Amino acid sequence: MKYPVLLLCLAVLGGVALAQGQGDARQPGQAVFEDHCADCHRTNGQGLPATFPALNKNPFVLGDPKPVIATVLKGRKGNLGRMPSWADKLNDQQIAAVVTYIRQAWSNRAAPVTPALVAATRGK
Repeated sequence: MKYPVLLLCLAVLGGVALAQGQGDARQPGQAVFEDHCADCHRTNGQGLPATFPALNKNPFVLGDPKPVIATVLKGRKGNLGRMPSWADKLNDQQIAAVVTYIRQAWSNRAAPVTPALVAATRGK
């Protein structure tokens, strides 16, 4: 009688541990991108022609990261549409993660961005 109860307890504890380990399987930057950016820039990074620029193979994204960070922080208004400011919605870690993600996703291969660089660009 003791063993079935013990097995039941182990099964329940194992299920709890498994459920806790099944959180969001996406990379942090990918999660931020898919939750906040993909509607306009598409999950494949191709953007919406004549509205939102492609991020894949984009020289702006692959170049100096400071202007990319500044764009995410301040947003952008222009002929192609409006990008909102994320400065008050995302912290430095989230912005570093999403900028790193777009610089390294798809066929992009640019250096990662640190939260310290985001903080410096933000002016902290």
